[in-house]
Amino acid sequence: MINAEPAFGLELLGYTKQEARFIHLAADHGGYFLRRQYARFLEREDGGTISQLIERVLQKGHVKASTWSRKVQVYHLCARPLYQAIGQANSRNRRRRQPLTIKNKLMGLDFVLDHPCAHYLATEQEKVSYFVNTFHVPMASLPAKHYRGVLPGDITPRYFVDKYPIFRPSADVSTPAVVTFCFVDEGQTTTSHFETYLGQYGKLFSYLPQFCVIYIAASSAPFGRAQRLFERYLKVWTDLTSAERAVPDAERLLRHFADRRQFDSRDLGSFDRSKLLRFRDEREEFSGPKYEALYERWKAEGAGAVTHFLPSEKPRRTQISGAFSTYLLKHDYDIFGTESAA
Repeated sequence: MINAEPAFGLELLGYTKQEARFIHLAADHGGYFLRRQYARFLEREDGGTISQLIERVLQKGHVKASTWSRKVQVYHLCARPLYQAIGQANSRNRRRRQPLTIKNKLMGLDFVLDHPCAHYLATEQEKVSYFVNTFHVPMASLPAKHYRGVLPGDITPRYFVDKYPIFRPSADVSTPAVVTFCFVDEGQTTTSHFETYLGQYGKLFSYLPQFCVIYIAASSAPFGRAQRLFERYLKVWTDLTSAERAVPDAERLLRHFADRRQFDSRDLGSFDRSKLLRFRDEREEFSGPKYEALYERWKAEGAGAVTHFLPSEKPRRTQISGAFSTYLLKHDYDIFGTESAA
């Protein structure tokens, strides 16, 4: 549930119990919030109590405020002491984001506020621990992005970087249940982002007995296209022949290396939209120093020089059992015009 335990660390920073619970919630789910969202959390109209929190976080220097169209103010929880108080000192939610990403995070927080009884896996650590320990999902099968450090070869994997809400219906983390994954559409004109999302989460889905994907948007316009895409995704997975299912990752990696060499040399004649999307997803999957070294060895010595380094890996299940639903947010998010300092 939403911060069922009081955020004691935030109370020690001088916040009331209710303020601490909301700050903890907003920090976990994106790091941005609006006045109306705190009012929604308290289930009361905007007023003095709402202003008290705003004044307190500003006075303590725990937020940066920005003003957008119609004079709507957006508050970004960005202070390290605040995140240290909730055990998330290195949270990427402290970073300033572009308007479209801020909109996405506000929409995700609205969904969480509309569903306060769900048991959310809010942080990267919670998500990784839950899927690895409950469903025995290998780390390599979790959706990840690799970030390069300052030093050569310094690459850090981060998991579930989109930070979309994920929740389970049971409070008992040891009890497998239908896990619900949320995809937040902040207003894209196509469903290509959703297609990429399904590709990134496919390996994880294959380890789950059942799952559900909720497509969240402020307009119902993309719902039909998204559902058709999801159904096609499940059908393609189910209709794979036994031979195709048996293709080891080694063979898929070698195909990716060939595609990468073409892409790097700007030989794009064979790259239709489907192949380009697949290449983009696989480039994230096959990133990191291990694959860079294998790619260089492959270019120099050919396939035989790398295949013995690669174990075959197959999905846990040959058929995905997934459900699709939609959720329409009732708020107006068209506020991101010209920003001014607050």
